[in-house]
Amino acid sequence: MGSDVLIVGAGPTGLLLAGDLAAAGVATTVLERRTTDSNLARAFVVQARTLELLDARGIADELIATGTAVPALPALADYTIDLGGLPSRFNYLLATPQYRTEAVLQDRAVANGAEIVRGAAVTALRQDSGGVEVEARGEDGGTRSWRASYAVG
Repeated sequence: MGSDVLIVGAGPTGLLLAGDLAAAGVATTVLERRTTDSNLARAFVVQARTLELLDARGIADELIATGTAVPALPALADYTIDLGGLPSRFNYLLATPQYRTEAVLQDRAVANGAEIVRGAAVTALRQDSGGVEVEARGEDGGTRSWRASYAVG
């Protein structure tokens, strides 16, 4: 099966987009250079608005189960970020590592029909009147090409 959209990168943004597109019936492939899921936490909290957006997609509670609600967070010497007064059911920061967020988003993307290709380091992109061709190098050093109407990076 070909893809309508190729997404370069399986970070939170790429995985969220993949899940949304696949849910809308768009054939989507994510190309990720990493061969395994990350265990690094480049971000350690999820903001209230992000939780609202994930809730609209039905996955906020799944992510909330992976972390700890932090209603207030000391930021600077005498300043604290206090979200307790927000008019939202998510009036806190959620402390959870980014790799857990990525896992929830990846599960949703795959469940909706997106394909995740790991070990595909994108090396070239060519566009013509019919769409785009993306070339990626695999772990073995060989290259493979994908064709789609659109590429997002």
